[in-house]
Amino acid sequence: MRKLPKLLRFILPISALALAIPGLSSVAQAQGAQNEIEEIITTGTRRAQRSASDSAVPIDVISGSEFENMGSADLDDMLKTAIPSYNVDRHSISDAATLVRPATMRGLPPDNVLILVNGKRRHRSGVIAELGGDLAEGSQGADISAIPALAIKQTEVLRDGASAQYGSDAIAGVINFVLRDDAEGMIFEARTGEFSEGDGTMVQLMGNVGLPLGDDGFINITGTWMEQDPTSRSTQRTDAAALIANGASDQQNSVRQPYAQIWGGPEYRDNWNIFVNSGIQLTDSQELYFFGNYGRRETEGGFFYRNPNSRSGVYTDGSIRAIADTNTVAGQSGYTSNCPALTTPGSTPGSDPASQAAVVADEVARQNLPANCWLMNDVVPGGYTPQFGGNLVDASIVGGLRGEMDNGLLYDFSLSYGRNKASFFLGNTWNPSNGPDGFVNGALQRDFDLGSYVQSENNINLDFVLPIAMDGLASDLTFAFGGEYRDERFETLIGEEASWEAGRFAYQNSDGTNFYSDGVTPLPNLSIGAHGFAGFNPPQAGIWGRSNIALYTELEADITDRLTLGAAIRYEDFESFGDTTNYKIAGRFAVTDTFALRASYSTGFRAPTPGQENVTKVSTVTVDGELQQRGQIPPTNPIAVALGGAALIPEDATNISAGVVWDITDSLSLTFDYYQINVENRISQTGTVSITEENANDPAYAGINCPVTKGLDGSLAQCLQETGVPGAADLAGVSFYTNDFETTADGFDLVATWDTDWGNAGNGTLVAAWNWTETTVDNAGEEVDRNKVVSLETRNPHNRGVFTYNHFINNFRFLARARYYDDWIASGYSGDPTDRGPNGTGYTIDCVVQNFNDACYSGEVIFDLEAAYTFADRYTIIAGMQNVADEKGPVDQDNLDGDIGSGNTYTGTNPWGYEGGFMYLRFRAEFD
Repeated sequence: MRKLPKLLRFILPISALALAIPGLSSVAQAQGAQNEIEEIITTGTRRAQRSASDSAVPIDVISGSEFENMGSADLDDMLKTAIPSYNVDRHSISDAATLVRPATMRGLPPDNVLILVNGKRRHRSGVIAELGGDLAEGSQGADISAIPALAIKQTEVLRDGASAQYGSDAIAGVINFVLRDDAEGMIFEARTGEFSEGDGTMVQLMGNVGLPLGDDGFINITGTWMEQDPTSRSTQRTDAAALIANGASDQQNSVRQPYAQIWGGPEYRDNWNIFVNSGIQLTDSQELYFFGNYGRRETEGGFFYRNPNSRSGVYTDGSIRAIADTNTVAGQSGYTSNCPALTTPGSTPGSDPASQAAVVADEVARQNLPANCWLMNDVVPGGYTPQFGGNLVDASIVGGLRGEMDNGLLYDFSLSYGRNKASFFLGNTWNPSNGPDGFVNGALQRDFDLGSYVQSENNINLDFVLPIAMDGLASDLTFAFGGEYRDERFETLIGEEASWEAGRFAYQNSDGTNFYSDGVTPLPNLSIGAHGFAGFNPPQAGIWGRSNIALYTELEADITDRLTLGAAIRYEDFESFGDTTNYKIAGRFAVTDTFALRASYSTGFRAPTPGQENVTKVSTVTVDGELQQRGQIPPTNPIAVALGGAALIPEDATNISAGVVWDITDSLSLTFDYYQINVENRISQTGTVSITEENANDPAYAGINCPVTKGLDGSLAQCLQETGVPGAADLAGVSFYTNDFETTADGFDLVATWDTDWGNAGNGTLVAAWNWTETTVDNAGEEVDRNKVVSLETRNPHNRGVFTYNHFINNFRFLARARYYDDWIASGYSGDPTDRGPNGTGYTIDCVVQNFNDACYSGEVIFDLEAAYTFADRYTIIAGMQNVADEKGPVDQDNLDGDIGSGNTYTGTNPWGYEGGFMYLRFRAEFD
């Protein structure tokens, strides 16, 4: 992709076209701050015309124009800038979490935050973030990045528990995206940018048009297209550098340059989305509405490098070259191959002479192998790095009828359908178990279609609101009630056969009686499935679903001119695990006309998703700096049950908040809200549970049904292989979802807004937002390992602040933003492992104590700058830079977590990202 000149090729012809359009009135974009949208909210209350400042719970309103002042093209990054407790990273080498990035709010995972669009529940992504980091690992939230910022009129962020009002997932809060409803006007924007190191070039085109629909209706359409190149912040891996320095010439020429393994942001290709919002007045009191979207994108990133001298089951088996013997028959016994047991060459610079001699002897022997003896080293001698990616398709449609009856009863009947499909692919790899059989038309198959995850949801909602005049109250009593039916489905689709099949070399030594020509060294069993991410096979495929019904009621009124009270209760009955009832009470008391107190108490829940209950897959993870194959299995799998697993139940939560709202002057306001969120039966993945020494025939695992159909030795790993998990025979461990721990998050949000007037020097707005969140893990079970506990408590900085000042003068606008990040711990291990808390859980975090896995880092302030100029009252040019000091975070100098050995220059858990400064240029045109 070209750099900045590519943007000019988009901007210049479109600018000329826009300038040539006659008769269009102007919009002074640079003065946008003076045309504020009245902060009337629909989230957190069902009371008509309720403002955010009068709400009994904290609600932030982010106008669409605020998103216009951000350089990023991704809505997740925009929310990260606007909401201090919202954290999201550009994941590198994180399986599906690279495709749909899991975000956290108030220290809780994305599926603990309910996402609404126009007040209606947004469907989940098909991606389950098994490697999304400990805070979000195993979560399945909505794909917010599929929503284009230009389609948004305003965003309402309810920072309070709301399960009693909206149902499952609303533990940490609710984010409601209200779509544009203009019936006229047109907006066009083009933007480009790149990182300070000259990579990650991004180009985006966006357009929005509002059109009348009949005499009393509208249709508003937003379209976007974006592409972005990958980034790299890598150094050459130590083992790859050693191969280049000491390996044979063919190894030196085939190790990928400049880096064997890439650490950085993924590539986004052909990312486009269309959002439509429409409504039409059927009568004076009745409206028919419709909104929805359709979009696609392709994302690709890298995996870990496969070293040709250390990757067991692929290149080597311990210290012996892994040979595929074409004369063997799968499952046969008592066979002695004529293939020699070749010594694996060393890969460390400065190896001793004996080791170097072994390398030479091995290379000579390879030239004289019998024809039936096949080595992957001869085809790809320098190792390989699989490239993982996915094609995502996101679609939704919502339609409804709302209106008002003669008695004042408001009604809203709606139907919705949402679907998100993630189709995975893997390139630059192979299926080792196929050995030489993997050649297709003379070339070894290196690219595979792995299959798909599909999430689909249907919702039927019927909502009523009745204002009731009551003597003695300062307002009508708002009586809301309604019901919901929801049906949720998760589907796994089969990948191509070559991506999961067990080739004939998977079992060339199935019972340990087949040997190399020395009669002593066992022939190896080669790994099964596309190496790095085995495709989904028929036993893994299926459709799993669950339906539920809900009934709710809600009351709210001004008891006096100063006191507002509200209460809600919701009952839900789930098809799979029973029912739950949740409630909420909230109140606001105006001490004076400018100072008010507010508080709430609520219970909440999150139901496990059908995907979390049933997903099965194999992936490669790093355990203590070493690559291992890990199997993700359902918690009800007999092996998981034997290891402590059980059917998942809902998470239960209590949420307490209390705060103040203070309008200090006409131009200066402040809100402060404290909260405590306790989540019991919290759902997450276990750590990697070793199964290498466990045996399915052990009396302790007598309940496991393991049919030994191929003469295997009965280990748990091989049992999984036989019951439908491709590549399971190579597994070092498994993980599964569990309800086995509890967390408490304490924190506060402080938000201050100051409108300034500098006379002839212009005017501006300063917004200061601060969040403190501290999570404590309580009552963690044995399946939740210590590293995970510490990471949950320390992965995100406890304090984070965002200070944004927007200044307007004549046709110019200037923005300065400072983002503060507190101290943080990069890895999941710190402190004294014997120092447990009062409940037998929790650990002392002491950054003075430096162990191998410790990485404690100081906080940082990141600065952003932007300038805009508007001309002809409708055209605006914007230039800016995020992270102007090009802060990439701490260098991983001490090989902490094995990152330098893996080629990572910077710590991979940097909370603001390690890609550095991002420069951008935008052009915007608006017409009435």
